[in-house]
Amino acid sequence: MKRNITAGLILAAFVTLSGGAQDWYHDRDARYQGDQWRAQVFTQVRSDLDHVWSARGASEKENMRLDRTKQELTELQAKLDNGRFDNGTLNDVIDSIRKSANDERLAPRDRAVLSDDLSRLKDYQDNHNHWKH
Repeated sequence: MKRNITAGLILAAFVTLSGGAQDWYHDRDARYQGDQWRAQVFTQVRSDLDHVWSARGASEKENMRLDRTKQELTELQAKLDNGRFDNGTLNDVIDSIRKSANDERLAPRDRAVLSDDLSRLKDYQDNHNHWKH
């Protein structure tokens, strides 16, 4: 009996955690509906990085690269909020996220999220002068 209760609790926890992950992907898709994401593109991508990498044990070197990338995203968002554009830093961020998107240790769905982020960053890079902030 005790074994069944324990198994039931473990199963319930797994279903709850799995549902939470599904909700995150759904919420993420909703955040990118329409064009509103453009004004917060760097914050949104940083949020995606936080989520994708929170559940895995990356190497120290990988963690350092990701921490630097997240810091660069924060700086890029601050510049964007002040009407400035930094193409050099954006190129560094794109290169870093490309490495993450190609990391086969990540789940395919997470690699797809990062690939989508790459597309959005490149789209921003190509069109930022034409978009209203």
